[in-house]
Amino acid sequence: MDAVHRGAWVGLRWVTALYALGVVVQFFLVGYGLFAMKHGATIDDAKSLDAHRGFGFVLSDFGTGLILLLTLLAWPKPGSVLGRYLLLVVLAFVQPILATEGYHHWGLGMFHPVNALLLLGLSIHLTIYARRHTRDGAEIGAAAEAAAA
Repeated sequence: MDAVHRGAWVGLRWVTALYALGVVVQFFLVGYGLFAMKHGATIDDAKSLDAHRGFGFVLSDFGTGLILLLTLLAWPKPGSVLGRYLLLVVLAFVQPILATEGYHHWGLGMFHPVNALLLLGLSIHLTIYARRHTRDGAEIGAAAEAAAA
C-alpha cells in the first residue's frame, strides 16, 4: 500500500501543476475569444470562445476527477491539506455551473472569473506545497505511516 500512496502523491504533485498551467491557458483562451469576436456577435454565439469552453469542460471534468482520485489515494496529512485539495475539487466542479447559469443570471455568472482566480491561486499553492513536501519526504512518510496504522 505504501507504493500506492507514494505513486498517488507523486501523481498529485504533477497533475496539480498541470492543472494550474491549464487555468492559465484558460485565461489566454478567454482573452483570445473575447477580442476575436466578430462584429455583432454575442458571448452566447461567439465561435471564438469555443476553445475556452471546450478546454474548460475537459479541465473541470477530467482534470478535477483525476485530482480527486489521486487525493483520495494519497490522503495527504495534515487534514488541512486534504481540505484544500477537496476545496479545489469543489471549486472546479462549480466553475462550469457558474459559466452556464451566467447566461441567464448575471448575478451568478459574475462569480465565474472570481472562481477562476481562486482556482489559479489554490492550484499554485498546492503545487508549491506538494513540491516542498515530496522533496523532503515528509508527506510520503506520513501517508505510509497512516496506511500502516
